[in-house]
Amino acid sequence: MPQQPRVIDLRALPPQVRHGLVFQCFDALPTGESMVIVNDHDPMPLLQQFRFVRPGEAQHEYLEQGPAAWQVRIERKAPGRQAAAPAGGAPDSVTGYLEADHRRLDAILPEVERLAAAGEYRDAARRFAEFTSGLDRHIDAEEQVLFPTFEDATGMASGPTQVMRMEHVQIRERMREAAGSLDREDAGGLAAAVGGLTQVLSVHNMKEEHMLYPMSDRAVQGEAHRQLVQRLRAVTEATP
Repeated sequence: MPQQPRVIDLRALPPQVRHGLVFQCFDALPTGESMVIVNDHDPMPLLQQFRFVRPGEAQHEYLEQGPAAWQVRIERKAPGRQAAAPAGGAPDSVTGYLEADHRRLDAILPEVERLAAAGEYRDAARRFAEFTSGLDRHIDAEEQVLFPTFEDATGMASGPTQVMRMEHVQIRERMREAAGSLDREDAGGLAAAVGGLTQVLSVHNMKEEHMLYPMSDRAVQGEAHRQLVQRLRAVTEATP
């Protein structure tokens, strides 16, 4: 017998974490079970993302349509043949390639903190420069290559890519704060700055890996998809 749907009230959560949480909860649902999301506006952009990220796997029904609250029941269906073998995650996919670059960059920050805590600021600064150079190229690849391609393929010019661009500004500001702490040889300030940077990156990367990257893999197919990944590689792997 199906269980009572889990209710996920998004209204008290920051907008930047809502979609990632919904997809995490959906992925934990057994086939045939459902959940109810409660939002402070029409969640149609989220429902449209399901078409790209989980094609054929989700069926929704509006239970309440404002003005104070919107409630939508989302049921998990058995994945179709197309959804059973998504492009996302493969090394030659947008998801697989850029997610691996996230992991590569993430691994540098703990080493920066360790070196600074040991008073080895020159080595810490060198490693952090490698991190910032790599992340700058990663962001450039997204903003110059991935986002325009995604927007052209989906028509979603003011959707997830707009949010990602805004978060990129925040990420670069956090990097500048951490660099300033290194210049001052302030291990405590560096730990706080890196902690803030890590928190922002964690939420940001989750949204990209669970939504934007898989949506891109679905929206761009064939030779255009292969060329997209090649162009991303050309930017992220360029010699600084």
